[in-house]
Amino acid sequence: MKNYMQSANDYYSRFVHSKDFVEFESGYLLSEGVFKISKEEECFWLLQIICFQPKISADNIFESWTFKREEGLAYILRAKDYNSNILFEKSFPSPDFFFNEMIIWKVGNYLLLPGEYDEFVKMISKQRDTPHCFDIDINNIKKN
Repeated sequence: MKNYMQSANDYYSRFVHSKDFVEFESGYLLSEGVFKISKEEECFWLLQIICFQPKISADNIFESWTFKREEGLAYILRAKDYNSNILFEKSFPSPDFFFNEMIIWKVGNYLLLPGEYDEFVKMISKQRDTPHCFDIDINNIKKN
């Protein structure tokens, strides 16, 4: 049962195998989990904001995006890089978003849930000659 105080990531925690991706705008690919949350919670607008933010540097292939309720219908969207440097921060009203929080990881042109990351790395490693380009130790990423 949905609880507005919980994280969308907890409610949709069944998504751990990012095998199939959905094409989104401007060459971005959404994992099954991100697509399902965006569809059911009607928050594709949030993905557009994430996708259309300019890159700080070409070397930065990892970003952690957190959409978190501050109070009532007010949310803050914050992006951090691998070293927890804040890349983006802005408040948004969101009367339609049910949950207290959602975290999306942007890895290159892929948007995925943190729980989908391990399987994503396995999939990418099989498809690329240079799997180390996505070799991010999730245990070392600082909590938002």
